[in-house]
Amino acid sequence: MNKKKKDITFFNLVFAFFKIGLTAYGMAILQQIKAVIINNKWLSKKDVEEGIAMVQLFPGPIMFNLGIYCSYKLKGFWGSLISSFFFLLPSYLLIVFFSWLYFTYSTVEWVKPIFFALDAMVVGVVFNIFLDFGARYVKNLKLAIIAGTAFLLLLFRVNALIIILTAIVLGIGFNYIKKEDEEKNAAEEENDLTKKLPGNIKKRVFWIVVTGVVFVLVIILGILFHSRISTLLFSMFKIGAVAFGSGFTIMPLLQQEAVVSHHWLTMKEFTDGIAFGQITPGPFLITATFIGYKVAGIWGSAIATFGMFFPSFFYTLVATELYEKVRTNKWIQRAITGIMGAFTGMLAWVLLSLGETSLKEPSMYIWAVGSFILVRYTKLNLIWIFFIGIAIKLALYFLF
Repeated sequence: MNKKKKDITFFNLVFAFFKIGLTAYGMAILQQIKAVIINNKWLSKKDVEEGIAMVQLFPGPIMFNLGIYCSYKLKGFWGSLISSFFFLLPSYLLIVFFSWLYFTYSTVEWVKPIFFALDAMVVGVVFNIFLDFGARYVKNLKLAIIAGTAFLLLLFRVNALIIILTAIVLGIGFNYIKKEDEEKNAAEEENDLTKKLPGNIKKRVFWIVVTGVVFVLVIILGILFHSRISTLLFSMFKIGAVAFGSGFTIMPLLQQEAVVSHHWLTMKEFTDGIAFGQITPGPFLITATFIGYKVAGIWGSAIATFGMFFPSFFYTLVATELYEKVRTNKWIQRAITGIMGAFTGMLAWVLLSLGETSLKEPSMYIWAVGSFILVRYTKLNLIWIFFIGIAIKLALYFLF
């Protein structure tokens, strides 16, 4: 059994997620979580990959859910609560600053060169993640069929939940896991001490019930009261509570609420808000903060951010507890392998979508290929890769 490099402290965990929230963008968050959690041997690679599969089964931004899952596995309720707060804090503060700047001076022209370079570099990072997942989870024809099916379904805009359920059915039906592999997995489960959730089960359940009460109270507040603040809270809460997939798939629902239903933003303002969500680190759906700031200033930004991300926190705690009871079941393991195959296909669709949006000019391929080479073949931290690319792009912008 591999020993951990060092014992994880509460401070180490919180600081790690603060650093991820300060430096990682969009799908690149996955690269950072894997680098920090697995490289430090706080959790095993199998732990993290099971988390990736699990968080796709319920609504909310996938990468944020994964962060909650990892921190809950390591330090329980308070670890997950404080880590998720500090995970969101850097992007929240940046969006509030950008929102004040934007609604005061009404321009985002200065962010465009950063936006173009950053998007192209994220393509390179996601391509690296896609290759890693493909090598690990598309090992035979049956897994390739699952990955290809997921890709095609997303291409035709099929709901992400339906795709995951299809992957579960195919994963169980194909029965591609050999008996000796299942026995090996079972042995690894017995030897891997990081699998056990920390703390007393009664205390964990108590705090989950408290979180569930808050969840229900927000629903009641949204139904009974119709002030500007309560409507904002309930609108963001509804999206966070029911929308599956990544920020790109949830964004149309956000547009419907902010632009069409409530007229909080013009379409141009909404598009600019998306740009800010792209150029700031952390979850893409931090755009909700921008909307909240427009509606009710600082107070509105905090309310909107809470409404968008709180459902994910509650769902992840519940799902992790339930999954802990059934994760050794061979049918669950087969379903998870099917989900990971589907996730590889979904990554291919994300990569295609990002490429179509970000690589419209030949020069952008330089940034994408450069970031891919650096992240795959060097030990350079992702934050330095992004900083180098942004600095070069800004220098070229101001020079020419």
